[in-house]
Amino acid sequence: MTEIPIKLFAVAVFFAWVPAILCMFALMRPRRAVIAAFVAGYLLLPEIVYRFHAVPDVNKGTLTAFGVLLGSLIFDGARLFRVRPRLIDLPWFILMLVPIGASLSNDLTFMDGLSASLNLFFRWGLAYWIGRTYITDWEGIRELSLGIIIGALAYVPLCWWEIRMSPQLHGWIYGPLFTSFRTDTYLFGVQLFGFRPNVFLADGLTVTMYMGISAVLAYWAWMSGSPKRLLGMPMGAIALTLIITAFFSKAVGGIVLMGLGMTVLTLTRWPKTRLPALILMLAAPAYVTLRSAGDWSGEVLVNAANAVSPTRAESLEFRLRNENLLTAKALQHPLLGWAGWSRSHVYDLENNDITIIDGLWIILIGETGLLGLAAFTTMVIGSAILLWKRIPTRYWSDPACSAAVALAVVITMYMIDSLFNSTFNPVTALAIGAVASIGAVAKSVFSRSAQRSVPFATPAYAGATALVASPKDLPYVYSTY
Repeated sequence: MTEIPIKLFAVAVFFAWVPAILCMFALMRPRRAVIAAFVAGYLLLPEIVYRFHAVPDVNKGTLTAFGVLLGSLIFDGARLFRVRPRLIDLPWFILMLVPIGASLSNDLTFMDGLSASLNLFFRWGLAYWIGRTYITDWEGIRELSLGIIIGALAYVPLCWWEIRMSPQLHGWIYGPLFTSFRTDTYLFGVQLFGFRPNVFLADGLTVTMYMGISAVLAYWAWMSGSPKRLLGMPMGAIALTLIITAFFSKAVGGIVLMGLGMTVLTLTRWPKTRLPALILMLAAPAYVTLRSAGDWSGEVLVNAANAVSPTRAESLEFRLRNENLLTAKALQHPLLGWAGWSRSHVYDLENNDITIIDGLWIILIGETGLLGLAAFTTMVIGSAILLWKRIPTRYWSDPACSAAVALAVVITMYMIDSLFNSTFNPVTALAIGAVASIGAVAKSVFSRSAQRSVPFATPAYAGATALVASPKDLPYVYSTY
């Protein structure tokens, strides 16, 4: 396929984004401006990258993070610098600094490591810190959940257009094409029509994951009644629309994770157990531990994938073979990895790269070693498990708490997906920071001393004490958006 040049319109949209974010801060409440900037920037901006030697890459993620940082400085009194770090932030801090240690341990320069750290900071790290700063109460995390759902609703007609017509919107509007024109008509024994949509994201896997996590959030909002309607539409109808769209986006991993997310949330209501949610949260760390130690071949996953689609099974088997090679290479420098410049790849005798890297975890262990991988895993799963531990089962479907627990499951889904793909994105990092912040709120609300001090017996009140000022304000928790 002939490479299509980037259109001038794409460049104009790209570099007009920071001024657009500043306008959002001028016209909206800061928290809503943050959510709108991250969701709209991720879903609508062109998938192009400008690479520089000494400064961070410029892409839609780094550009959004920079714009929000600037908006916070100008319109919100530099709130980002007033957050008190907590122990939960330690893995994030380590992850941001590991590239410097990795470069120095591989006889590269300090500036090389600093450049890699700044790239990581603007790609994910700043989004995490923004989430820690701006999503600090129950209503804030509810707004984040609804913002993600609204973004998915905006994507629905675009996805269905590409399912029917082929994934060419990015090429038509912005120039470059990021698509393999996959049809994948046979899935789970069901004959599907159409193409796998890309819209304005990197690939169909990324689209399916976003639509899948949005479906999980909408489903749990419908189950908890928070809210009952969104943009004038019943939440149940929204959830069903997103589920169907995610299914026809045709990426098996995202579809399976969507089903698992809805299942573990449902089980907290019937038969009222959080154990499946904990098992889901521990799945990714268990996989990483077993695979990096060489104790598990992953053959059972290949057999399971074969039941869904032989093509998917072949793809998974190929990825596992690559993981074996890359893990063996990574463990030659186990603590800090090989740093950048593709040094973690495996080459043949003629210096040809014989590996293809898909999973985020294998990228991290190769470039930042076990320390970087452990920091990333703890940052994501640690935040989810703390929320799992601190919110009692009976409050998981409470309108005040439902968005928080759904987002804890969502970031777990992304962690599992990162075992095989690299769909981790700034919106996910924002959600991780939000879950980490709400973990502290949940600790103060649901501690035994706090619950003894609450004179009201209604379940929603205990979950909403950090949100409402007095019992008369409680109906605000149930208001429609």
